[in-house]
Amino acid sequence: MLCRKSLFAVALCCLSGVVFGENNSDDEVKLLGELIEEEWAEADINGKLHISGDMNLPFLCINQSISEDKDNMAVSSQGKVKLKYLAKLDSCGCGFELGAKTDSGIIKQGKAIVDIAYLFLDTMYGQFKFGHTNTAADTFSLCGDNCLVGYQGFGSGNFRAFYNASAGSIVDTGCPFDDGKATKVAWLSPVISGFSCGLSYTFDSDDTTLFKTIHEHLDGVHNGKESVACASSKNVITAGAAYEYGTPEDFYAKLSVSTWFGKGESKCDVKIRNVRAFNIGALFAYKKFKLALGYTDNGKTFLSTKYATDDIETLDLNGNISIADPRVGLKHGANAGRIYSAGIAYAFNKLTVSCGLFKAETKFSANEKSKSDIISLAAEYRFNRAFATYIEYDNIRTRSCKRAIAYAKACDLSSKLGNNRANVFMIGTKINL
Repeated sequence: MLCRKSLFAVALCCLSGVVFGENNSDDEVKLLGELIEEEWAEADINGKLHISGDMNLPFLCINQSISEDKDNMAVSSQGKVKLKYLAKLDSCGCGFELGAKTDSGIIKQGKAIVDIAYLFLDTMYGQFKFGHTNTAADTFSLCGDNCLVGYQGFGSGNFRAFYNASAGSIVDTGCPFDDGKATKVAWLSPVISGFSCGLSYTFDSDDTTLFKTIHEHLDGVHNGKESVACASSKNVITAGAAYEYGTPEDFYAKLSVSTWFGKGESKCDVKIRNVRAFNIGALFAYKKFKLALGYTDNGKTFLSTKYATDDIETLDLNGNISIADPRVGLKHGANAGRIYSAGIAYAFNKLTVSCGLFKAETKFSANEKSKSDIISLAAEYRFNRAFATYIEYDNIRTRSCKRAIAYAKACDLSSKLGNNRANVFMIGTKINL
């Protein structure tokens, strides 16, 4: 049941955005971070402190064919705050950056998460980072979500908090094995004649992705609930490069490529494949138009090297599938997912409209696939630099193959099986800090 207090909070935020926008132009509005910077400067303290962030408060109404026990309506709050300190050291700059994000709602309890925490050194040769930060590949990746407005669900993976995804069908637009919380060393080059690049190295990571896999027990019996999260990565190297041309006021283009390489390890008794993934993307802007394209291929990353030997003839949807059952498991031709996405936007004055297309395909054998398709339509009105409101509609369709359903059921991955269709309607408010 929808919480009245939460709905009232969203309405109040929308109303405050309207009132705030009617009496203040963009030039007159100062963000919270700018006010804090001014106070810091007046205190005459060495170095520069910068605070930034935003809040997204959406109200969602969802109608889907697989409803299970999830609510049809929800209010969520998503936000992030970054604190950056920069000091001068001879001809270089140095400092640190801390960041936290929150994600809460009626359906799912929210909690604050330390998102980034790293030291950096700015030099004429680029920026060096050490700590919890994005990998170079994640920094350079592009997808259709890069030009969307509104909730931007398919690019961020936020739909998973509200939508019953069918087994194996929805894959994130970024490499799902890119662990932002692991300790890493990264280098980002300066932009020279439009070209830039980056490298990063991630040490051992136990939470790169937590997944449950089919594995042998001593008695040879598997009941699903005994499967464990057992994936980790080691010595992951990522790289990214981009070329930029022009300015958004006239014509702007950005082409990028990024890749992930690393060793996949399993704490179970099954061998898994290494991390191998890449992304290519493009962003074009001409006056009021913007277009973004992206393709991500996760290869066979983290898939089991042990394949099933026989085809599926019957499917026991009541469970009790043993590890010895040849119907369960991947076959030759399986992959970890390929994602195609595109987004286009047009800005009027303070109103921006956008359309996004998302398509993912995960193979469980050469001829057995799980697919998902998302169409996203959104309009966002920005009153000023601090407040904006938006409306969005998303049409989602997923189709899961029988092997994906059997695999998910045997591994106790999810009870969200079968095919699904959903219509998502939402209104929301954005607040820049």
